[in-house]
Amino acid sequence: MKSNFVSINNKLNLHYLEEKNRSDYTLLLIHGLSSSAYLWEPIAKKFNNHDLNIYALDLRGHGLSDKPDGEYSLSQLSQDVKSFLIQKKLENIIVVGQSMGADLAVMLASEKNSKIVGCVCIDGGAIDLKQKYQDWNNCFDKLKPPMLDGEDKDSLMKRWKSYKTNWTQEALDSQMNIFEIDSENKIKKRLSLENHMKIVRSIWENKPYFYLNSLEVPILFILVNFSLNYKKIINKNLNIRQVKLEGDHDIHVQKPDIVSDIIVSAIKENFFEES
Repeated sequence: MKSNFVSINNKLNLHYLEEKNRSDYTLLLIHGLSSSAYLWEPIAKKFNNHDLNIYALDLRGHGLSDKPDGEYSLSQLSQDVKSFLIQKKLENIIVVGQSMGADLAVMLASEKNSKIVGCVCIDGGAIDLKQKYQDWNNCFDKLKPPMLDGEDKDSLMKRWKSYKTNWTQEALDSQMNIFEIDSENKIKKRLSLENHMKIVRSIWENKPYFYLNSLEVPILFILVNFSLNYKKIINKNLNIRQVKLEGDHDIHVQKPDIVSDIIVSAIKENFFEES
């Protein structure tokens, strides 16, 4: 995919990857927390076999996008993505998000935006952290990420290979893009710890089923670790499909063939035209 930058609201530079084809649909790929647009590359190659327009965005604070001080919330990230869609004049969009990116996808698709025609949530979209962690301090302690800054890149790659045994080298290399690598081969996370935890706080405060129940477009869930609480889905008109897989939280990287086939099959079956 081609790497590009766009300035939104004349102040924030966002990095994105794109692959333009002559397609009826545009896939907007939104990565998870502390991830990167490059983690979509393995599955994007599978989508490309079907002539889909593809855009993978680095959210603010992530990847090669700007990392300003200030607010880092789902609401702010959603506003950034909406500005990106307007700037790029994208239409007939299926928003595909993974983990936190899936929660963002649901938020975006729940708004009455005629440009968004469908939503795909990969192991996310209904992350209800307050159900698991009623106290924020407990949530903070449990979900604070490990400090990897200063570690040797090759040492980390060796450790990844020891437990990501069915990840391809391409997938592992894509994962490494969440770090800056200095002249001494030491890594540093692109998303700062402070901004990481601001986003975690926003996810903890989020009410995902409010947005799910506001949806008027079809939604496809591809789940591994997370489950849907159907008792909280009171929108009886919601066109929803769920596929359960076994694997890693980053199932789209681990098994790009399977995940892409599920999404492409839904498109070919006109699932996203059944609003």
